[in-house]
Amino acid sequence: MAGPARFSNDALLLIAHGSARYPDAGRTALLHAGTIRAQGPFAAVAVGFLQGSPSPAEALGRLGPRTVHVVPFFMEDGYFTRVAVPASLAGAGGADIRLYPPVGVQDGMAALIEARIAAACPDTRAISVILVGHGSARSPGRPLALHRHADRLRGTGRFAGVRVAFLEEAPFVADSLAATEAASIALIGVFAGEGLHVRDDWPNLIAAGRARHGPIIHDLGTIGDDPGLAALMREQVTGVPTP
Repeated sequence: MAGPARFSNDALLLIAHGSARYPDAGRTALLHAGTIRAQGPFAAVAVGFLQGSPSPAEALGRLGPRTVHVVPFFMEDGYFTRVAVPASLAGAGGADIRLYPPVGVQDGMAALIEARIAAACPDTRAISVILVGHGSARSPGRPLALHRHADRLRGTGRFAGVRVAFLEEAPFVADSLAATEAASIALIGVFAGEGLHVRDDWPNLIAAGRARHGPIIHDLGTIGDDPGLAALMREQVTGVPTP
């Protein structure tokens, strides 16, 4: 049996971070799961949260003893995807678990980011773009998916410039803004979910940027709520683009 049809007896489990502070921080993961559920081809689609309910183990238990494809709803491959997510799946209860890389490291992310910028800023050649990620205070400077996405955007030649910035390591957002010379600067956050970084950090850094640089700062939001992520996660498992 070829194509997506061969997944018709399987389940898909998205694992997101969740938030102890914001109970609805998993809303975007649930929306993406709903989209995939409506499109098929999986027999069941569920979401589990490292912080929140249901936990990955609880969600997995509800799916029963079948093949379960697990996609971490994270933007980078770090501690959470390498340690916390596998640990959360311990005692799979008879399920045949197929664990995939986090959606944020997929090459297709660059195209989603590019489309979001182009939709908000039609004259892209006048825009300098700053991609903002979490980064790591413990392991700064390591190669990240965010760097690859920035390289792909630079390679399109569509933008006046493309830089990266981080919340927890250099270059910080203020540093990247200060180093950018452009008539307009578009900031887009590369975060999953709607937790602390999206609810608190993002509005604060936008406000600080505008206070220092004025109205040239354009807030393009965060990519975690982009509808294209559902298609990217579905394709990640099935290997077939969503029609």
